Amino acid sequence: MSVKSILHFSVLTAVLALGACGDAKTPEVPAAVEPEPTVSLAKDGWDYAMPAEELRALCEQTVATAKEQFAAIEGDTSPATLESVYGAYEAMGTNLEQIQHAWYMKSVHPDESVRDAATECTQLYSDFASGIGLSRAFYDRVAAIDTVGLTDSERLMVHNQLRDFRQAGVDKDEATRDKVRALRKEITEIGNQFDKTIRDDTRYVETTVEALDGLPQDYLETHQPDENGVVKISTDYPDYFPVMRYGHNDALRKALSTARLSIGSPTNEANLQRLIEKRHELANLLGYDSYAAYAMDGMMIATPENAKSFLDEVGVALKKAAEKDLAILKARNQKIDPQAGDVQVWQSSYLSNLVQEEDYALDSKEVREYFRFDKVQQGIFDLTESLFGVDIVPWKTQTWHDDVTAWEVRENGEAIGRFYLDMHPRDNKYKHAAHWTLRSGVKGKTIPLSGLATNFPTGLMEHNQVETYLHEFGHLLHNMFSGTQEWSSITGMSMERDFVEAPSQMLEEWIWDLETLQSFATNDAGEPIPAELVEKMNRARYFATAMNTAQQIFYANLSLDLYSQDPASLNLLESLKSLQAKYSPYPYLEGTYFYNNFGHLNGYSSNYYIYQWSLAIATDLFSRFEEEGMRNTDVAKQYRDVVLGSAGSKPAAEFVEEFLGRPFSTQAYIDLLSNL
Repeated sequence: MSVKSILHFSVLTAVLALGACGDAKTPEVPAAVEPEPTVSLAKDGWDYAMPAEELRALCEQTVATAKEQFAAIEGDTSPATLESVYGAYEAMGTNLEQIQHAWYMKSVHPDESVRDAATECTQLYSDFASGIGLSRAFYDRVAAIDTVGLTDSERLMVHNQLRDFRQAGVDKDEATRDKVRALRKEITEIGNQFDKTIRDDTRYVETTVEALDGLPQDYLETHQPDENGVVKISTDYPDYFPVMRYGHNDALRKALSTARLSIGSPTNEANLQRLIEKRHELANLLGYDSYAAYAMDGMMIATPENAKSFLDEVGVALKKAAEKDLAILKARNQKIDPQAGDVQVWQSSYLSNLVQEEDYALDSKEVREYFRFDKVQQGIFDLTESLFGVDIVPWKTQTWHDDVTAWEVRENGEAIGRFYLDMHPRDNKYKHAAHWTLRSGVKGKTIPLSGLATNFPTGLMEHNQVETYLHEFGHLLHNMFSGTQEWSSITGMSMERDFVEAPSQMLEEWIWDLETLQSFATNDAGEPIPAELVEKMNRARYFATAMNTAQQIFYANLSLDLYSQDPASLNLLESLKSLQAKYSPYPYLEGTYFYNNFGHLNGYSSNYYIYQWSLAIATDLFSRFEEEGMRNTDVAKQYRDVVLGSAGSKPAAEFVEEFLGRPFSTQAYIDLLSNL
């Protein structure tokens, strides 16, 4: 593992539009497959029944052992070779793997004391990792390695490690290095508090049954009024998105949107301000003009200036289509209220659904009848098996909640990866959709281990929820198929971080494919989704895409702007309002503070541009499947081997070029947006 991969533990998060509702139940495990016996917890699983104090003790002991191992690495006077330096370093990393579950557990474990202990563990781990990046003795050992005779991948590994050292501040004097380490520790603590505030803050709107007019019947059945006739609607996704899409009551949608956009307020205002200030201070200390410049050093896009130029190019490409779609929504809204002015953020999804029904003859309530959670999950498993020639079977191991299932990926009867699925909402759980790399696979040594957390209903799902499931599962498959290298520093998802969303975004395309959908999307009568309905879905697919992308450009520019300026003069609310007016299709909603619940401002900091950049790569990658067949297993194998299987053994641009037979270009994505 590289210094940067330790410092920035791999948590790949995508906050996408989720919807629908349902009671949390454990999906049925197919009875036809006999699971293997439970494996040793020390090898693969985690003791999820471990009390908080035991977790603290394990974490402290693990880090203490790692410190001893690292001291031995620093003090080694033998000739510096790849094996003598990296061999010992990776042995230390193997020891640390037993507490890497802490990042996942602080987001999903039902016991608050365990979540708190896991959070403390991540802070202890991160502080130790900061020390690694600032160790001159270790830097000298790596720098002394003779790279003559090494493979290209091994030379890249050493090169990147030295770059990460310099970015970490190893070349600074001792006083500066001490300050860097203290700042990193403080940044981790503030970021954890920012995330916790969002995770713990579920808000509610009280309404009446009459105000739920337009909602699907299964939603109404699970949202019954209390003895006073009051229905409580939460800001959690399964409650929130159906109201925004189907609810006729404009006042309810506004109230719920206001509540949603107020999560984390006012507490996170101070947390975010401090986070930005401390990161700016760290960047300046390390010789960068801004934290954005620091965060993009080593990325495919390289600089904030390149990121801004790319975002502007996307903004120009979508401008005409966004204005056209916005005008359509405004005209539709004026049929409801002739005095209506600008389309508001709480009206967009509702009006878009009406336009799809009336102009495209697409009934979203009819569509969702074909997407029941258990069938969707099995369909995604089946797609994976048929495309990539693997089997997904139950993995018998301990979990932390009855909702959680565990699975194993096998190829030719041999386990090549394992994963957990925590897919349904509950109190104090991570509120969005994300993938955690619990372990990257190392060729011949260990197999990958992953965890997902989402907030899907157990019953009927919206089609865009199915798309989100496939997106997050794409991250998981990336980890499963990238454990191909002999060194942990270049295995798994260790390539540039602004590539990692691309495989997931490309995989979303299959959820629009008739053959794929008809293989699993059936209604309760067992009838497959009709071809004509899928055709309608595809005709309506790109309506409002330009508007939604414009909103993403707003988010990306907010992320970039907050981390590019001097925080001494930063006014969070004024920056939000200014950027929203410039980039978003919707006016600012008074009394809301979106930045307080925009979790990516911690995790991705300045780099939310990654989603648009990766989407441009994904669009280019998909061109092979589009031309040669979405079920073409030869292309799928080449994609798995060349793109996913290269892991971090070469720059991302190189393996993308190898797969495409030409250099990567953003033009396919720009053309798509320009022709909406």
